Amino acid sequence: MATLTNIKGISGDLLGSGTDVRIITRGVSMFPLINTGDRITVSPERNPTMGDLIVFTSNDQMVCHRLVRVFEKDGMKYYQTRGDSLFSPDEPVTLNQILGKVVRIERERLSLQRRILLLIYPALKFWGGNAFVVNAMVKLRAMFNSINKQ
Repeated sequence: MATLTNIKGISGDLLGSGTDVRIITRGVSMFPLINTGDRITVSPERNPTMGDLIVFTSNDQMVCHRLVRVFEKDGMKYYQTRGDSLFSPDEPVTLNQILGKVVRIERERLSLQRRILLLIYPALKFWGGNAFVVNAMVKLRAMFNSINKQ
């Protein structure tokens, strides 16, 4: 049986040997660019630049976020990332935690919910909203509609 930890380890081993890896994503932290079910191809690029989407390990999970800051502290280089739909940046990571860089995104088919979110996303960002909140509102409305129909 393949667990998430095993898959992370296998993906990390493949990237470490110079092989590109294709991963199915989950979560909305990179909305609207990447959503649950999209596939990303990760290349074992170990020299990321600002704005790159990088895949790194954090708390035994693989995370894909945008590189927003590179800095040095006590002679060590740190990389800080942030999900596109998140307000605050992640904890800085070191080069050892970076598995690679996203070189391709393949979209899952667009659901009606995702199309609506893509349409309102610019206004949402302008007013300081968050994709998590809107996504939750859309799901709650759908749930209430299905309850009312019963």
